[in-house]
Amino acid sequence: MRKDCLITNDQAHAAIELFDQGNGYAATATKLDVHKPTLKLLHDRWLVRGTMSVMEPYQRRRLPAETKIATAKRYIAGEHKVELAKELGLASSRPILDWVKEYRDKGEGAFTPRKATGKGKTARIRAIDHGQDPDADPVPAKPDAAAKKTRVEDISLAEYRQLQDRLLRAEAENAYLKKLRALRQNGQL
Repeated sequence: MRKDCLITNDQAHAAIELFDQGNGYAATATKLDVHKPTLKLLHDRWLVRGTMSVMEPYQRRRLPAETKIATAKRYIAGEHKVELAKELGLASSRPILDWVKEYRDKGEGAFTPRKATGKGKTARIRAIDHGQDPDADPVPAKPDAAAKKTRVEDISLAEYRQLQDRLLRAEAENAYLKKLRALRQNGQL
């Protein structure tokens, strides 16, 4: 079983034996005195992968968007999620329900690759990407540059992004200081 699982290996083996005998996850959870949602997940995997393969590690893999859309359409048309999951070799049937939800929300445009936003980049990498010298001294910002602006249309995109960055930094610093104060009050620092 996985290291972060809420049940032990012995409990999982006992649960699988009870599943094999025809018990559902709720009855099994009551008999073994374990958390029902955890057993529901194990039961779902047992339905898809069978008795022996539940205990083996499962390798995740990516499926193409066309396969996900086709599977969502088949589920909507009335095919059973467990049968579809077995056919695709999935660990459980949960991804199929997620695909159906996304397909219903976005239609044929679901599962298109996301455009990279660059949010995970450091300031140094962003500066290099923009053709700037990351080691150069930053140009001091004018403190009242945005104060003169009265309408959103008057603020350039660069100024808007600069203000957004300043706000995000201030919010992060504020959250850090609140956490630090709470730790000091609890006597942990």
